[in-house]
Amino acid sequence: MNTVIIATNLGHLKAFRMGETLEGTRRLDLIQEMVFPEAHEKMQARVTDTAGRFPISDGTGLSLAQGESMKGELELQRRLMKLIASQMENVLNTERPEYWHFAAAPAIHQALLNELPDDLRLRAVRNVQADLTKTPAPELLARFAPVKAA
Repeated sequence: MNTVIIATNLGHLKAFRMGETLEGTRRLDLIQEMVFPEAHEKMQARVTDTAGRFPISDGTGLSLAQGESMKGELELQRRLMKLIASQMENVLNTERPEYWHFAAAPAIHQALLNELPDDLRLRAVRNVQADLTKTPAPELLARFAPVKAA
C-alpha cells in the first residue's frame, strides 16, 4: 500500500513516503523538501523603491505605504499557496498513492486543499490543521500511523 504524508507551511514543504523496514516496522522516506525563503522576507526587503520617503496618509489612519504593504503580503501569500499546491500535486501525481495524509498551518490548510484537483483532494484521508514541518519523522509517523483495530 502506497501512502504519502505532506506537511507544509508557507515557508517549507516536506513530503514523505510511508514504507516498511525488513523487520516490518513502519518508516518514513523523505521524497521532497522545499524551502520558500520569500515567505520569511520582510516586505521592505522586497520593495525598496519607497526607502527614505515620508509616509503619506490616505485619511484612514493607515499610510499608503502600509496599504501597499498589505496588498503585497496578500499577493505573496496567494502566489506561495499556488506554488505549494502545485508542488503537492506534482508529488502526488508522481507517487500515485492510494491515499495520503496532509498537515498544514491552520491559516492555509483549507485554501491549499481547495487548490488541489478533486481526485487528489478526495484521497486525503487524514487532514491535520497544524504546522508539522519541524516534527521529527518518528513523531510524524506516529501521528499518521494507521489505527489498529481493537
